[in-house]
Amino acid sequence: MTPSSTLQLIANTIRGLSIDAIEAAGCGHPGLPLGCAEIGAFLFAKGLRYHPHHPEWINRDRFILSAGHGSMLLYAALHLSGYDLSLEDIRHFRRYHSPTAGHPEYREIPGIETTTGPLGQGFATGAGIALGQKMMEAQFELDSAKLLDAKVVILVGDGCMMEGITSETSSLSGHLQLENMIVIYDSNEICLDGPTHECFSENVQARYEAYGWDVQIIDGHHFEEIEQAYTQAHTAKGKPQLIIAKTVIGKGSPHYAGTSDVHGKALGKEETLLTKHALGIPAEPLFHVPEEVTHFFTQHLETLTQAYTQWQTDFSAWEAANPEKAQRFHTYLDKTLPDDFDGILKAIEIKPGLATRASSGTILQTLHSHLGYLVGGSADLSGSDNTWMKAGGMVSSGSYEGRNIKFGVREFAMAAMCSGLALQGMILPYCGTFFTFSDYMRNAIRLAALMKLRVIYQFTHDSIFLGEDGPTHQPVEHLASLRAMPHLVVIRPADATEVKGAWSVALSLNQPCALVLSRQSAPDLDHTKFEAVARGAYVVHREKGPHIDFCLLATGTEVHLAIECAKALEEKGRVVRVVSFPSFELFNRQDKAYKEAILGGNIRQFVSIEALVSFGWHQYIGRDGIAISVDTFGLSAPAKDLATHFGFTVERILAKLLL
Repeated sequence: MTPSSTLQLIANTIRGLSIDAIEAAGCGHPGLPLGCAEIGAFLFAKGLRYHPHHPEWINRDRFILSAGHGSMLLYAALHLSGYDLSLEDIRHFRRYHSPTAGHPEYREIPGIETTTGPLGQGFATGAGIALGQKMMEAQFELDSAKLLDAKVVILVGDGCMMEGITSETSSLSGHLQLENMIVIYDSNEICLDGPTHECFSENVQARYEAYGWDVQIIDGHHFEEIEQAYTQAHTAKGKPQLIIAKTVIGKGSPHYAGTSDVHGKALGKEETLLTKHALGIPAEPLFHVPEEVTHFFTQHLETLTQAYTQWQTDFSAWEAANPEKAQRFHTYLDKTLPDDFDGILKAIEIKPGLATRASSGTILQTLHSHLGYLVGGSADLSGSDNTWMKAGGMVSSGSYEGRNIKFGVREFAMAAMCSGLALQGMILPYCGTFFTFSDYMRNAIRLAALMKLRVIYQFTHDSIFLGEDGPTHQPVEHLASLRAMPHLVVIRPADATEVKGAWSVALSLNQPCALVLSRQSAPDLDHTKFEAVARGAYVVHREKGPHIDFCLLATGTEVHLAIECAKALEEKGRVVRVVSFPSFELFNRQDKAYKEAILGGNIRQFVSIEALVSFGWHQYIGRDGIAISVDTFGLSAPAKDLATHFGFTVERILAKLLL
């Protein structure tokens, strides 16, 4: 048994390190580290199963600080428990190139399970990890072996609980009975602008019980209550767990505790000294770690090592008894592609003239057979966005061996949970919805891009040409918006061949990828190339002369239109090159010689043809280039009428080019 006095000393050490780091930085959020120090101390000293020297252990408990502004709580706990985070790193909190950033950033420090800060996303990402763990446990039939029975523990604040993504995720987590998910709610009744009763007065307990969760309410500063609640949550079956921990924000600060003043700014020199005195923390030296705390975690490491070693022994025994499953297990961890995988993709038979969403749906059926770690889902649109793997089975409450997830109409939660599925370590997730609803997902896609996670987004109904559903469902600015996001590769393929190439790229990237696919039919083109998709742009219709009148650049279904325009222009004696341009990001990675081969030469006029906004195209077509685009919202009408209205016909384009 760990004495409460030792746990309290650890808690106050977390407080002291947090105060000093924030004061040295001159900015930060002391309220949560001071208010949740007992929770952090208990988790890292008793509650969590982890090993600081093996931070990627697949069966570790994952601790996620969804309220990422309180990052010093996590940094202090990671340092004390032996992770590769030095006291010098803590001294440089929020400094230039320091790993101890203002909010926790994945990959910067071992033990940070996901990037957090945008409130609620840690909650949803953690739910994705929990779901992924249940799915892998079921697929490998490891329930009795207890080799994938880890918990996901998420610390959230009032702001997280107010965010809509949390409601979406809580509803789905309750429906799916994610019993391996423990959420601790730091209920201090204070948010940045003041008391929560000014904006948040719902009955959280009743809300979560309605979602299908078990709920406990405790004193978040009382170790016995923390341990009892955690033990009960840890052993519970059939429901996710919520522990509402009543705490005092900024606990220990004589003047600011329990007020919004302590949420987001340094205490100041005088209040720091008063707070340390009130908590019994020495004023000097700064960043003080008592020998008793260091000794405790040295001993605790031995306990953690015993658990880790025993798991390794048990896992080795399972591998020996199940060699085929073990081989598949490691394939999932490594995301290994089959030999000649591109050949497998090329050989897929696809009916001519399908919409690119339908081509992708056909490809998915083959991917299901060859990539067991590929898991997908949709926001209640799988029948329309073609994301359903027909032989994959469906994940459901208490039955997790399927590979199709019905996220319901919860796009934001879906995107963040897919990040969690990727972070689980054995899954390559994809998810789908209509392209216009990518706006609901954008901040989760952004965090996936920031973390360079392998997540594939399948967006369909890609332009005004979806037709009669009208401007609410017709994306126009969305492609430019996603192209503007760092570390996200966006691909809008022209036909079935390019869709195959797009999937080849998406499955090989070490970063997220968005496939933007059509509802409208996409004629198979004669000169599209599978391999060329990886280069982002290539010549699909070669000019018939040295002096080029027009170089037409197009994506998606507009590539076919560009080729038809080229043929019409050639009949009028013009020399024309057509470039299929499925991905800005991939093209921009190419060397200068390749770019010159595609866009160079004696070209009089560049023209882009894309049924979305023109934003971004002038980097390729130049200031004087002509953009055939939709720089307004769409209309509710059949696609043919929209093509005429917005100028996406051969006749209208030629009229514009041959003025």
